[in-house]
Amino acid sequence: MGQKRKWRELSSFARLGLLFLAVLLGFGILNLVSRDRIFSEQENRMLEQLPKVRISGILDRKFMRSFENYQTDQFVFRDAFMRLRTASQRLIGKNESGGVYLGDGGQLYEKPAKLTDQVWENLDALRGFSERHPELNRYVLLVPDAAAVMPEGLPPYAPVENQWEQLSGIHSYLEGAVEEISVLETLREHREEYLYYRTDHHWTTLGAYYAFCQAEQVMGLEPAGEPEFWELAGDFEGTLASQSGYQVPLDTISVFRPKTEERLVVTYVEEQEKRASLYASKRLETKDKYGVFLDGNHPVVEIRTMAESSRKLLLIKDSYANCFVPFLAGQFREIVLVDPRYYYGELEELMEAHEFTDVLFLYNLNTFLEDNVLHFVLEELGSTEG
Repeated sequence: MGQKRKWRELSSFARLGLLFLAVLLGFGILNLVSRDRIFSEQENRMLEQLPKVRISGILDRKFMRSFENYQTDQFVFRDAFMRLRTASQRLIGKNESGGVYLGDGGQLYEKPAKLTDQVWENLDALRGFSERHPELNRYVLLVPDAAAVMPEGLPPYAPVENQWEQLSGIHSYLEGAVEEISVLETLREHREEYLYYRTDHHWTTLGAYYAFCQAEQVMGLEPAGEPEFWELAGDFEGTLASQSGYQVPLDTISVFRPKTEERLVVTYVEEQEKRASLYASKRLETKDKYGVFLDGNHPVVEIRTMAESSRKLLLIKDSYANCFVPFLAGQFREIVLVDPRYYYGELEELMEAHEFTDVLFLYNLNTFLEDNVLHFVLEELGSTEG
């Protein structure tokens, strides 16, 4: 009897072991036969591709790091497993996943970035740019994250960087080089309103409007007055939801509607494409619905308007500027957007061609702190002059 019982126990363990091996083998085969994805629409980012085998890469361990990232990114059923992992973490009371905090009311918070040495390199380049171009009106607008504007909704004891201190340090360093457009206190005053998307790291058009109210005072622009917004989509799920796996209420995307119809031409320079609108409605059919603003990010975008003003603006920016531009369109005769993350041209040549009167640096603070290309674009300008 004892031997038969042991045999049954051994058989059940063996069956479980064989089942486990079969599952592993099945996933292995699926991973081998499935085609690698280049872009994840769910996470809105490029995925790691199979690295090339090189002796140097093996010796410095870069190959193994890249291969591990490749395996993680290309794992079959990755999106479903991310949601399953997040759900299991919520069951044990964890309110952080993939660098994203789950706050009150389903508000997702991106972890604020730390201040690194790279920041000072960018700030030095920005100061150098300002010194070489005293003829320009120079402004900087760094937008804080939801964690700084609405910290009350964060999970208890969530460790976040102090963006008040970060902004204060940056503005002190840039004092005298550019005029600061400070928006943190203004956004705090309206923190009960819909300033940031729940599922995405961007601010909403309403948040951009309150920031513009500050910008118009510093930059000497015409008041926008009471705004009117059009709701375009009510089913927007952004990058923070995709990155974390949290399932929270979807967002609504609205756009600014000017009081009088604005006639303008938007030129996507590298793509050699012209349009008569600041909005790309086709992007509302994709997951990245925030791309409705200026059709997402491009190296250079030129906007010519019928504004009575003779001022011309160079806007050096990240994606936070995309929903801010409609408030500027009626204020400048010409606006040229440069996104340093994708720009490889000669900035000095661009400036000479357009004869700008103003320059505005507009970034989300997180992006600015992690940016590793801005100084290259600005220093390139210095080398052409030198």
